[in-house]
Amino acid sequence: MFSPFSPFSLSSPLPAVHLRRTSLIGLGSALVLVAMLAGCGDDPDPVSEPLPSASSSSSPSASASESGNDEPAASGELPTVDGEYGQPPTITVPDGAPPSDLVVKTLSQGSGPSVEAGETIVVDYAGVRWEDGQTFDSSFDRGSPVGFGIGVGASIPGWDTGLVGVKAGTRVLMVLPPDEAYGDTSPGEPIQAGDTLVFVVDVLGSHAGNEAAGGEPAPTEDDSLPYVSITPKEPQIVPPAGDPSSRLIVMPVVVGDGPGVKNGDTVVVQYKGVLWRNGEEFDSSWSRKEPFVTTIGQGAVIPAWDKGLVGQTVGSRVMLVFPPKDGYGEAGSGQIKGTDTMIFAVDILGTY
Repeated sequence: MFSPFSPFSLSSPLPAVHLRRTSLIGLGSALVLVAMLAGCGDDPDPVSEPLPSASSSSSPSASASESGNDEPAASGELPTVDGEYGQPPTITVPDGAPPSDLVVKTLSQGSGPSVEAGETIVVDYAGVRWEDGQTFDSSFDRGSPVGFGIGVGASIPGWDTGLVGVKAGTRVLMVLPPDEAYGDTSPGEPIQAGDTLVFVVDVLGSHAGNEAAGGEPAPTEDDSLPYVSITPKEPQIVPPAGDPSSRLIVMPVVVGDGPGVKNGDTVVVQYKGVLWRNGEEFDSSWSRKEPFVTTIGQGAVIPAWDKGLVGQTVGSRVMLVFPPKDGYGEAGSGQIKGTDTMIFAVDILGTY
């Protein structure tokens, strides 16, 4: 079994934040999105109520108004799906030849915002081969949704096309012919060159590249701490004069009223990181116009994030100030020295 499988393009790398150790992934474990890339090594970087039963029939694909896209209707029988939105689906592939065009069929309709091209989408999904119904991957089984840029070439073509326009809270059935998946290339067993792939995708939410924390300002007046701006846009960070603390400092400067982040949650954030010694920016999701998606509290990110973000609320901007032991340790990383204190402003956009 090819696990974990990635719906991400083999020809288009993921954004630099996922591939550079100067971003947030911890030294000991890989982010799901990185691990899902074929051939990835061991050097990683830094919601709604259940809907009615999502059983599909043998009817043709949903229309553009139902599915949120302009894909053609299918001819012939489609796979059936048992299970509600939010629950692991059971996918049964029919006998006979698969459709030759991309099929996107709405199984249960959500009421959230529609996904727009260029946003960061968060989904749960399961995938099987049409040829034998074999499951090749499931985020449901891993217990962790995935997030990535949609409509920008970061995923296989059928995902980029089929998920734009779908509303959050929706479960869709997708049938991808080879030219909408991996074509004549096999990304790994059990997927073969020329395979038609079947997905059930739950769209959990999406976030724009300029989305910012929208909670209530709670600015600090402590001159010994960095200044972090509180307006709902890319933050400014200014280190103070003097030496930094030797301990982790966690301080919300904007406080949201959304749900609290729990250990093991998948979170969507915007962030900027600068060095205490010179205020130099070393990494930022804002500069890429792409929110960052990761798991919190499980060692997928540097220790300061795991310690500081659990318990914070969606809609908050959190200032994190921490010594090397809570970052990259004595080894440092890139321009970050082993003696550097780092300052982050983290906007918590969503938790899943």
